[in-house]
Amino acid sequence: MRLNVYIVAALCCLTTEAAPRFTDPVWRPDLGIALPGLVRGTAQPFALPRAEGYLVTSAKGARRLEDRFDVFDLWVSATLRGRWMDDEGNQLQIARLFARPPTDAPGTVCTRRDFYDELKRQLVDPKQPSQRDEAARAIAPVDVQGPVKARRSQRKNLRDVVYYPSTNDHALVCAFRPRTPERKETADWYLVSLLAAPNADMDEVQAWFDDSFLDEISIPVARARPEPAASALPPDDATEQELLQRDVRGNIVNYDDWHSTFAEDVLVVDNVDLSVRGPFISALTNNLPRLRRAYAHAVPSALSATNQTAVVRVFRSREEYLAYVGVEQKWTAALWSPVRRELVLYHPETGTEQLLHTVWHEAFHQYLAYAGSMIESSPWFNEGHAQLFEHSHFDRKGAIVFDRDVQAAAYMQEYAAEMAQNIPAVLEMDYKAFYDGTQEEIAAKYRLAWAIAYFLEVGAPNVHYRPYENLRADYLKALVRTRSMHEATAAVLDEEMREAFVSDWLDFWKRQ
Repeated sequence: MRLNVYIVAALCCLTTEAAPRFTDPVWRPDLGIALPGLVRGTAQPFALPRAEGYLVTSAKGARRLEDRFDVFDLWVSATLRGRWMDDEGNQLQIARLFARPPTDAPGTVCTRRDFYDELKRQLVDPKQPSQRDEAARAIAPVDVQGPVKARRSQRKNLRDVVYYPSTNDHALVCAFRPRTPERKETADWYLVSLLAAPNADMDEVQAWFDDSFLDEISIPVARARPEPAASALPPDDATEQELLQRDVRGNIVNYDDWHSTFAEDVLVVDNVDLSVRGPFISALTNNLPRLRRAYAHAVPSALSATNQTAVVRVFRSREEYLAYVGVEQKWTAALWSPVRRELVLYHPETGTEQLLHTVWHEAFHQYLAYAGSMIESSPWFNEGHAQLFEHSHFDRKGAIVFDRDVQAAAYMQEYAAEMAQNIPAVLEMDYKAFYDGTQEEIAAKYRLAWAIAYFLEVGAPNVHYRPYENLRADYLKALVRTRSMHEATAAVLDEEMREAFVSDWLDFWKRQ
């Protein structure tokens, strides 16, 4: 490292503690370069692309769910390769400008496979500055102008360096192209964005960035480097599920403290501390596939190929969880995000047993969303069965056991007659009505929804002639057919059958 790096470091220590400090370079195979990181930098994963569900019918009449994603989100996800923030609030972001941004109208969606097929025709030519600038403007975290040549554009390990001025006086946005070991190779352009802390001295930040970041970037001769653009593209024969798994892993691949674990149809990515990671992640990857089979047995889908990969993201702290999901979700410990197609949670400082049961709850929402082709189901059905599985466990033989929600069961036993009168209204509720009211009123609706699901699972098989044997499967068929939660409920519980259902439900709870 050059002598003036230590001089800059000394000046930074004397004048401000907000200036970013950089680590020694680390080889990043995903990027194809070795580059420094932020000292005490915490990874800030990017959100997954926004998705929409489409019901696709084959020539033979089979129906399946096809996920299509916002095209620009897919491009951003493929281009941005990492983001970190240190204790002082300095943020570093790295992008690989290998492909031009899409020209589709905002909101355009497509499958992952179609996106990557089209991307092959949108590769950036590193020798065309206009293509580089187009990608840089689209991916930079601030509005940029330019570009302008750096004061020292020629460096030992970099072929070219340009800066993009912006109206944000605490932002450095810089594109560079590294020198390759083989002179005939043409390296990709990369874009680094440094958003300095508000109280940082930008002259010092610029000097520190030049000497201890840019000057330390390299492509070591000993590294086998793939073809620049091709290294960012998946194989032509990759399936949608393989592309999903590849992209989710790519979302965290450049973070040293993040890991991925795949088990059957469940993909878990996490940055949980290693001291507690083993037991907790094992509990997820061992039990979630079994639970998803139990979900499918209890509430079978009418669609084919509903075993979409369940993506689960686990943060090591509540603070990182809230930074990702938003402070409006501060009342949650885990949630299913249908827009991003992932289940998100955090590892609590206390025991994890209660959290795992919350995960079983949210994972049912995840399953039902896919099983119902992302059509919104009734809250009595969705929340009721989510709670049914939340209060469940596997016995020693591996069979699922549905435990009672002790508080809800006691409530039903005491107020069964009044609750029976509320069933017709709850069956008709949408989510706005279900979540409306005081905390106690909402809790009563949750208890009733659980009691309905518990009856369907435990009590209904003992009703004479078993009239509700196929109710749950028929509900999902009707939901997909009508695309209406209300019509689906009416299809399985018409006025005459609803009266019998309430009567049988009440008999069951009176006998408990």
